Formats: sequence, structure tokens, C-alpha cells
Amino acid sequence: MTSPVLTFFNNKGGVGKTSLIYHLAWMFASLRKRVVIIDLDPQANLTAAFLNEDQIETIWSQQGSGSTIYQCVNPLTGVGDIVEPILQNIATDLYLLPGDVHLSGYEDALSAEWPNSMGDNNLYRPMRILSSFWQVMQMAAQKVQADIILVDIGPNLGAINRSVLVATDYVTIPLGADLFSLQGLKNLGPTLRSWKNLWQKRLDNWNANAEKSNFPDFKLPQGKMQPIGYLCQQH
Repeated sequence: MTSPVLTFFNNKGGVGKTSLIYHLAWMFASLRKRVVIIDLDPQANLTAAFLNEDQIETIWSQQGSGSTIYQCVNPLTGVGDIVEPILQNIATDLYLLPGDVHLSGYEDALSAEWPNSMGDNNLYRPMRILSSFWQVMQMAAQKVQADIILVDIGPNLGAINRSVLVATDYVTIPLGADLFSLQGLKNLGPTLRSWKNLWQKRLDNWNANAEKSNFPDFKLPQGKMQPIGYLCQQH
């Protein structure tokens, strides 16, 4: 059984998504809903909201330990596999997998494997890489039996965010009361529909491939990306 993933996303920055996730996480925890927060913005602002600089420096220095989302997925760029995540217990029912400024370096691997995932053979590696964020999210949630996973991402339409949205069940769009946020909202609808359709093609390609039988325990996200509304800041 998997935990639902809720991502807060707008390709316009400064709309309060990180602050929203921070307060929402505390609210869910106070209602005795067990929450895992995944910071997938390379700027790691959400991590900085929960941890002080000394804690973050210690975590970032533990290379290869699984203490950040980047440390969990980075072995896939070589000959390794996903590292089990180490969560920070912020409070009762509240857990964090910290972000990492090095995460932006993972974008190249995601971009390279996107076309490879539509090939006729050797599909396991590209599908493993493209779904790596979802794999780590579910591993983290399973460790603490989380009720929900909250995800923060940066304000762009790059390969990292595409793989995060592929891993997402529900999308909430924070907005500012300004023209730029409105334009960002107009961009998101077509982008989410395109990513959802393209991921479905990759799922169909994987399911029809004989290679799938070699990996019976390999599960993939369905890429629902269901928009559940937008939230507008008070102006």
C-alpha cells in the first residue's frame, strides 16, 4: 500500500508554497496525521525552516548516508541503487527528508533517461531513475507508516519537477494576487496534462515490454497529478 503524495507547485516563485507546506505539516501533525515532508527544491528553503544551519551542515556532510533526497538517488547516476532514506523526526507525527543544494546536479540524469524510457529494450534503468523520487518517498512513508507525503519543489518546469509531478497524486497551486501568478496558472494546466499523457505512454511501453517480467516487485507511480485547487494569498 502506498501513501498519497500532495505536491505544492507553481512555476511562479514567491507565492508562499514553502510557508504553506510548513504550516500545513504542523497542522496535520496536530490532528494526529503522520506526515512525511520531502524537500525537492534544490534551494532547500523548507529544510531551513525546520532545521538550524548546524544541523543542515552535519546532514549535508554525511555523503552517501541517505540523509537527504539527493543522497538517496545519486547512486543511480553511477552503478549503485537507491539508498534508504534517513528521516529527521521534527516532532510527534512529523518527519522530514531534507533537501540538498546538490540536487540540481541530478537534473542531467533525469533529462537523459526521459527519451530512453521509450525504447524497446533496457528500460529498467531509465524507469528506475525517472521514478526514483517516488520510490524514495514511499520508502520514507513506509518507515513511519505515514498518512500523507507533502512535497515542496522549485518554481520551474524542468526535469526534476517533471519527475516529482510524475510521482504526485494531488497538486495544489498557490497563487499571489498578481498578473504573473495568473499567467503561471495558465501555463500549468497544459504542462500537467502533457506530462501526465507522456508518462502514461511510458507506463504502457513498460507494461508491454518483456523485460517487465524480470522485475516482478518493481512498482511505478501512476502519475495522477490530480489538481485539487489553488490557494490565493491575501493581497
